[in-house]
Amino acid sequence: MESVPAPPHGRYRRGLAGADFSLEANTESTAEPGRFYIFQNGAVILDTDDFAEATSRYNKLCEEFWKARLEDGDRALRVAAAWGLLGLDATNKEAVGVITQDGTAAERKRLEQAQSRRRALRTRQANATAKAAANAPAAAAPAETAAATAEE
Repeated sequence: MESVPAPPHGRYRRGLAGADFSLEANTESTAEPGRFYIFQNGAVILDTDDFAEATSRYNKLCEEFWKARLEDGDRALRVAAAWGLLGLDATNKEAVGVITQDGTAAERKRLEQAQSRRRALRTRQANATAKAAANAPAAAAPAETAAATAEE
């Protein structure tokens, strides 16, 4: 599930170094204030007032940009692209593979720590869900008892 931050107020520009696209609002390049534009090669490819839509489209462009760099001859660029992909999808197997194979010891440790935090969070969420489910029937019992008592 993609998380979208609150829409920005004022001047807003997101872009990646070396990329030919950006997400902008209220800049010199944008036609109308309060709207979100995606530019690619200087041309508008999206014009919307929906920040979630603009962010989703921008993230797809980022994903394509980073995926294309996973095979680059420059190790540092491959690893940077992998981190970018993991920022969009923490379970991206290609990105994990690049960092595992090409990352430094510190980068591999950072990856393992991130994966460990994600596993711990999933476990906590599963435990909370199981606990809530286990407590749900117990919460209904007093109401049933009260209803039965009222009928008598």
